[in-house]
Amino acid sequence: MNTIDQVTPRSAGALTFSPDGVLFVGDSKLGAVFAFETDRGQAPASLDPFLFESIDEKIAAALGVTAKSLVMNGMAVHPVTREPYLSVGVRNGDRLEPAVVSVSLAGEVRPFDLSSSNVTVHQLSDVPDEGKTFKSRAGTFPMPPASYFDEKARTPLRSMTIVDLKFHTGEVFVAGVSNQEFSSTLRRIPSPFTGDASETQVEIYHLAHGMYETRAPIRAMQFATLDGEDTLIAAYACSPLVTIPVAELKHGAKARGKTIGDMGNGQPISMVAYREGDEEKLFITNLGRGPMVVPLSGIRSAEGFTPENRPTQGPMLDQSPFMPAGPVGKQVLFVGSSLRADLFSERFFVSLTRYPDTGDLTLETLMVAPLPARLDKIWVEFDFPGVESPHKVTA
Repeated sequence: MNTIDQVTPRSAGALTFSPDGVLFVGDSKLGAVFAFETDRGQAPASLDPFLFESIDEKIAAALGVTAKSLVMNGMAVHPVTREPYLSVGVRNGDRLEPAVVSVSLAGEVRPFDLSSSNVTVHQLSDVPDEGKTFKSRAGTFPMPPASYFDEKARTPLRSMTIVDLKFHTGEVFVAGVSNQEFSSTLRRIPSPFTGDASETQVEIYHLAHGMYETRAPIRAMQFATLDGEDTLIAAYACSPLVTIPVAELKHGAKARGKTIGDMGNGQPISMVAYREGDEEKLFITNLGRGPMVVPLSGIRSAEGFTPENRPTQGPMLDQSPFMPAGPVGKQVLFVGSSLRADLFSERFFVSLTRYPDTGDLTLETLMVAPLPARLDKIWVEFDFPGVESPHKVTA
């Protein structure tokens, strides 16, 4: 666990900012976290909503590549300028080259200099070996063909060294995997980097699977004060929701999270903390389903699930009457698929959204309430002449 001499990232994945504008970039290939000083800039006079269509084409033009060569990896909003920063992989033969861009509030895309000398780097310990891969699940499902599962299995385990990053109370929290058999790992790195860090192996009870799990990592996380205690809230694939007191995340410890619910099959992508009126909530996007809005009030009063109080001994897939389970909030109207999300202002999320009608990739702001959705994308009674909507929401 130490800092290393200046290098440039080999990959650019999860992103997060400190309150003073330091950009942290997760590099799973190198097994390191980069801390870049950014231009502090000035807070904008107003935070007006925006909608930038075909953002992948604009990013590709700024990088001098094609839109089809891009893989979208991460997004975070600058704490002062409120400009979104996006990390991407650029296909170059059988490799993905790293890149980060910022997007101004007027829609201008600017490449971020990953070779900047104004950077410090923290090398993670116990990263998976470069040659180690996953196992194939060919034969467990009739589709897709076995070759697709075999291709998935050739993915390096190291690609999940860093799955999510969050800055919290002077530390960078890194969710991912290690080279241990008990591989699900939560790392804490003090900022500025000094070479010190801690590693905690995290175990959870996966309600839908009906088993304790120690390998699959946290996919998305946030922090909240629950009953006066600083607490990590984590979402896993398939998709249990778990709480862990931060005080239990000690170096060398094996922490068991409290599983308070299961949102249903899928893979969480982003977890955004926000307020609606006086209520604290989480906006959780998912690769396999629409976003969930989860009030913290339900999490605070939740009992944990264990094998003893699992609601059924049978399967708990999406069509099970026992799913979703626990205080996991409600799914909300969202048109398209949010690939990444973050908080833009008190009134708006920012989302990188793929739309089904056009296939377009759009960087846009969406209201935190009452609906984080593009109503121009759906047809309802109020679109017809002679019908007046009883609801009118203004920005």
